[in-house]
Amino acid sequence: MHTIDDPDDALAVLHDPGFVVPPVPAAAHGVAWLRASVGRFSGGAAYPRRRALSESLLSTVDPAALRAAAASSPYAHPVRLLCAALGLDPSPGTTDAVRVVAAAYQPGTGDEPAADAAVQVLIAACGGTADETTAARIGLLVQACDATAALIARARDAGLDTALRDTPPVAATKRMATRPSDVGAARVAPGEVVRVSLHGIPFGAGPRRCPGRAHALALAEGALSATVGEGVDGGERS
Repeated sequence: MHTIDDPDDALAVLHDPGFVVPPVPAAAHGVAWLRASVGRFSGGAAYPRRRALSESLLSTVDPAALRAAAASSPYAHPVRLLCAALGLDPSPGTTDAVRVVAAAYQPGTGDEPAADAAVQVLIAACGGTADETTAARIGLLVQACDATAALIARARDAGLDTALRDTPPVAATKRMATRPSDVGAARVAPGEVVRVSLHGIPFGAGPRRCPGRAHALALAEGALSATVGEGVDGGERS
């Protein structure tokens, strides 16, 4: 698999409609259903529809309110705060389920049976209907889970600007070529998957740029505002 490290080449790939997200198979249940039902892994006409669902859900969440919530509970896991903002039960059962799903969200990366069970917990928390709106809500939580927590942890050590520049919340993404393409010095064949570094592009670019950028930054800024310079570990952890 080619890795696209140069930022200019990475931006070119992210903006090029000839590079698409590698498709995932259709599925009726579990984490495979989630992948097949969210914008993150969708293409064609399904992608703009599903992205619009995510953007609509995020439009109900005021970044300033998230910032204030993070400032008041700076060591709460960001998923707990986002659950509450999206009207879901922020109890450990829900947030733990999000973490389990996040660990297996990318195909072939985690404990699929555990993630299958956790997806059922999250569908129930969203009202019990396994539709695209529910998938969009779960997808927002899953995509925010590890990335936002890692951003906050790194920013506590290095500062937010430095963390965003040097260690983006998501290190890389994948794209599949649909036609022969030259990317830098690499020749990419149709059907070939490339790994695109997001170093210097922390929230992506092009039509699939992260829709939750303002919310992730609000959570990080709120948590940091309450802990920078405190000198001791304090507040609430979850």
